[in-house]
Amino acid sequence: MTLQEARQLIWQAERINLAVLAIYAQPNRTRDYLLVIEPAEGDKLVFADAMKAHLALSQLSGKDFRENLRYFALGDDGIPRECDAEGWIMDSPHRKAIEISCSPHVSAAIHFVGLATPGSDEKALRLWAVNLNLATEVGSFGTDLFGSFEEANAFVSKYKANGCPVGSALLRWKRRAVH
Repeated sequence: MTLQEARQLIWQAERINLAVLAIYAQPNRTRDYLLVIEPAEGDKLVFADAMKAHLALSQLSGKDFRENLRYFALGDDGIPRECDAEGWIMDSPHRKAIEISCSPHVSAAIHFVGLATPGSDEKALRLWAVNLNLATEVGSFGTDLFGSFEEANAFVSKYKANGCPVGSALLRWKRRAVH
């Protein structure tokens, strides 16, 4: 799987508060990525295939939650349209992130996630996410979701205008900027 697919799956696990000790992407020898899931109970799971990883996360998340997840794909006009889980998986090539350089050490990736949790208000669907990828530190920092690409892009613009903070300064800034 690609790094972007792995990040989307990690983001999904974080959004549903999955009971795992750790979930992370690990590069493999073929320059693709493996998704590693260490559940709170059971053995470590390693997936090279995004669809199999998604299904495993669905099983770990519980049947009730899984049945109520809402899936969206982007139409040709750029407007999200509701679809089923299979349609969402088939739409994954269209969910490529747009990378924006924030500073020499930080880039932002805006991508269409296309997942809504049960009970999401139709008028307030938040289907776009921003990941801040820090070259100087391990990992990336995600944000809350946004209602449109334009909202996500405005968040990145504010982040750049604030000097692209990293570390604890980033966490303080995110609390103020998102909430």
